[in-house]
Amino acid sequence: LGFSLMYLPAIVSVGFYFEKKRTFAMGIAVCGSGVGTTLLSYIMNEIVNRPLPQEPSEQRRLERKIRKEVQRKSMSETDAKEVDIIEKSSNKSFLRQIIEQIDLSLLKNPAFTLFVISNFFTSLGFNAIYNFADDLANDAKVIIHHRSYIVMSIGLSNIFGRIIIGFIGDRKCVNRLLFFIVALIISGVATMVAPLCGASVFLHIGYASAFGFFAGGYVTLTSIVLIDIVGINKLSDAFGVFLLFVAIATAIGTPILGAMRDAFAKFDRPFLWPYFIFGTCTVISGIVLFAIPLLQRKKLNDNQIEMDF
Repeated sequence: LGFSLMYLPAIVSVGFYFEKKRTFAMGIAVCGSGVGTTLLSYIMNEIVNRPLPQEPSEQRRLERKIRKEVQRKSMSETDAKEVDIIEKSSNKSFLRQIIEQIDLSLLKNPAFTLFVISNFFTSLGFNAIYNFADDLANDAKVIIHHRSYIVMSIGLSNIFGRIIIGFIGDRKCVNRLLFFIVALIISGVATMVAPLCGASVFLHIGYASAFGFFAGGYVTLTSIVLIDIVGINKLSDAFGVFLLFVAIATAIGTPILGAMRDAFAKFDRPFLWPYFIFGTCTVISGIVLFAIPLLQRKKLNDNQIEMDF
């Protein structure tokens, strides 16, 4: 919830503020997640394996219990007053107010609808590499103290991918939609070949680096391509609708992939079919985007015909 409230305005504000170097600025703005991925690959084991603090004494537990009870009574009285005020000020439910803010009329734009559907299928397995890189290495019997290098390589390549592809995306000679499609397809191919890397940590670093670089480019170009499709004035609404479908796909895709891995647990490569299926979804979701220019031209012709009449 906190990430969703933060992510949309962070992306949209960059899109509105920068005009000449928008893609490069977007790449710099979003590369922080790569830094976090890189650093956490080193410190996560230390965090997870740190011993728990000692249990407090009986007296301290009693003091805490008393303080919590006093706070609970105070908060319940305050909440009751606030509820009365809220009920009097509005008859609409909070959920209904949120739904009214979602501009689903944007889905009447066929190019935008195709873009949303494509990214829905991309997001089904997009986080597989991030979530299961260590599990895949464990199944492949990669040396345990080498596995952190795999996640680290995703983070480092992600940083470079977002900045470099952002820089290239600002060139006038570059077709940003085509660049986006290529990045998406390569990310999908990297996902498909990941289970074939065996016990070599260098092969795992290779697929992870390829995925991290082009997946970073995909994230950088997403809002830029959206601007090219719906225009800068509709970016906020379009990005909100886009993230709604991406969030649904992410929520259902990752558990499905994990369940598939468990179902294939008796095989030599339990992740082979899950990665292949979701990687194929990513590749296909990139290929279908070649239809966007055709849909845009058709819409332009339809608008021209309406103006003539």
